[in-house]
Amino acid sequence: MTTTTTTTTTTTTKPPTYYFAYGSNLWLTQMHRRCPGHTLIGPALLPHHRWHINTRGYANLVPTTNRGGGGGGGHDHDAYGVVYTISESDEAQLDLSEGVPYWYQRVKHPVKLLPPTTTTTPPCSSSSSSSGEEEGGEGAKGERVLEDVLVYIDTIRTTDGRPREEYISRINNGFRDAVGIPGEWVERYVRKYVPAGVEGMVEDPFLFKSEREVKGAVEREV
Repeated sequence: MTTTTTTTTTTTTKPPTYYFAYGSNLWLTQMHRRCPGHTLIGPALLPHHRWHINTRGYANLVPTTNRGGGGGGGHDHDAYGVVYTISESDEAQLDLSEGVPYWYQRVKHPVKLLPPTTTTTPPCSSSSSSSGEEEGGEGAKGERVLEDVLVYIDTIRTTDGRPREEYISRINNGFRDAVGIPGEWVERYVRKYVPAGVEGMVEDPFLFKSEREVKGAVEREV
């Protein structure tokens, strides 16, 4: 009599990463190109960070210890964006597209998911959305806090600059798609750097496929 033994192999899959976007990755078409496995969770707030365009000509966040003193000025130290979940391969592509570690560095921060709005996700979104209520703690007014959210920040170039010409369309496309980010915040803080009205389908100049391509692009910028 022959006995057959069946061996079951268990494969461990890394859970999706929460990622906070605040620049051109707000543009859903670009996110689909870079991260086809992403899921849009919703609008979010990263406190105590100032949004600006840095001397490279791209969006960046500058941490600040000033908590704001109440009133409108406090928003100088809050950055709005959206949270996605991304797969392991998506995350690897983002590292390339963000030029880690040369142009941006990977950091982790808690972010506040904003309460759902009555506005629907733009029709160009290719991913399903989620309330995100399965993670993090309860915040004020229905907000929920997600811990250890991936954010790409340039910690080296923190001086204000002007946006690159090719970037203006991509970032305006992003803020057009970013349902739930307050329009008054965009007008007050983003429009200091990025003129409105310039949108359109443009190529992604940073859809790199290897570390070698990233290094070549970094060298060309110097």
